[in-house]
Amino acid sequence: MIAIIDDDQGVRSALCNLLDSAGYRSCGFASAEQFLAGQAVLQPTCALIDVELPRMSGLTLLEQLASRTPRLPSIMMSAHGTSAFRARALQLGAIDLLVKPVQADTLLACIARARAAAGPG
Repeated sequence: MIAIIDDDQGVRSALCNLLDSAGYRSCGFASAEQFLAGQAVLQPTCALIDVELPRMSGLTLLEQLASRTPRLPSIMMSAHGTSAFRARALQLGAIDLLVKPVQADTLLACIARARAAAGPG
């Protein structure tokens, strides 16, 4: 299951539709807190995380995931893909930082890389 953590309902819906049509199972979350509350039950295999989330930022969520579930491959997304955001995301273990609007082919290739890097299981 691929988790999509983005506070924009339209983005979550579009990404879920794209991933579902590509053969992945996906689930959307409106906040980092909502994702963390359901993470243990859902056992995601990859996370797509918006950098700018309410309350807990995407980068803070990525930091927490690094200690809680270090093998969970994560891909960051931002409408403002600055080099500082990208550097910090990669430092925290993200596979990549994609700039919104994310191209479907780019996203699917990044997910394939992320899942391959995570290995079996």
